[in-house]
This record gives sequence, structure tokens and C-alpha cells, in this order.
Amino acid sequence: TAGDSIEFCGGTHVSNTSQLGLFKIVSESSVAAGTRRIEAVTGINVLELLNDFKNTIIKSAKALKLANITELPEKCAAVTAELKEKDKNLESLNQQIANAKAADIFRNSTDINGISVIKSNLGTSTPDELRKLGDSIKDKAEPVIAFFAGVNGAKGTLYCVCSKAAVEKGANAGKLVREAAAVTGGKGGGKPDSAMAGMGDISKADDAVNAFENIVSELVK
Repeated sequence: TAGDSIEFCGGTHVSNTSQLGLFKIVSESSVAAGTRRIEAVTGINVLELLNDFKNTIIKSAKALKLANITELPEKCAAVTAELKEKDKNLESLNQQIANAKAADIFRNSTDINGISVIKSNLGTSTPDELRKLGDSIKDKAEPVIAFFAGVNGAKGTLYCVCSKAAVEKGANAGKLVREAAAVTGGKGGGKPDSAMAGMGDISKADDAVNAFENIVSELVK
């Protein structure tokens, strides 16, 4: 025969499985296609492992200021629910801030061919923050085009949105943001009502913002 299999036991053989005593699988992972790696402990090592588990549970209960470890599952569920609610409230607050910021920026809009054009370099901003701000403007009833630039670390983002009325007048956010991104050596695009692009050179964010009105004049007539 091919000899004893060492796929699971690693070459350590027993004449009877009762010699293993306690047996606990501790991990399972994929080594290659069709091949799984299973790790386990046996005998007294299982008791040591269970003791480690117990200590971890006790430490977790103390961290959550629980008098009894049996309260841990219920407490974890409560904390998770509380965090979800706080995340929801934070999301709502961020949207309110974006709406207020959009209203302030909207007061400085420029009329180009019957469309209100808004542009701003927001400085340090994540793509998600740009999106929230833009989306608060996109739903306006009047024809509006908004363009925002933001930098997050070493990456720069440009985001453009067009309201439905602006799209009906020929505005296309994908084309507009593509031209603006080219000013920085970047590229991107998207749908007629919203599009995002990456900057090639983040130091040229102001150049893209300053060029945007001319880009609108050329592409939306």
C-alpha cells in the first residue's frame, strides 16, 4: 500500500481513537483548490484551550462591566444594536450637514445658459462626503449642475451632479467630470445625473474647479 496517511494526523498515529481523548477542531482553511487544512488539539491540550476560552469570556464580561458572564450574549446584542442606532443617527447628521453646506454653496451659483452652476474645492473630503453633498443638490427641481473637488490623503476626487431639469437641457455629468479630470491629468466618468473622477495631480484641484464653468459653457448649449 501507499502507507499510512499523514493528511490529517501529520505522521502521529494512534492504534485506537480512544487514545486521543478529548478532540477539538480549532481552525479550518483553504490551502489550495480542493484542499482544506484542519487544525485540532487533543487530550489535555483541549482542557487548556477551553480554559483560555473561559478567560477570554471573563475578560470580555469585565470589559462590559457585567457581574455575570451569562449576561454576555444579551449585552453584546444590546451593544451591537446601540452602535447600529448611533451609526444611523450619524448618517442622518452627516446628511443634514451636507444639506446645510449645499444651501450655503448654492447662494454663490452662476447662471450658464439657464442652468445654475455650483463649483467648490472642499479641501479635505472623502469621496462619500462629496457624494452626499452632491446628492443633496441633485434632487432640486430647478436646472442645477454642481461640481466638487476633494482630497483624501494622497488621492483627489472630483464629483459632478446634474439635476433632472439640467439633464433635460443637455447637461451630462459624465462628460463634464471627464473634461474637468483631464485638467488634473486624471480620468473618470459616469451617468448623466452623477459622475465621479480621480485626479491625476491633486495640486491641480483648484485648476479643475476654476475651469469648470468654461467646460459647462462648451458642453451645455
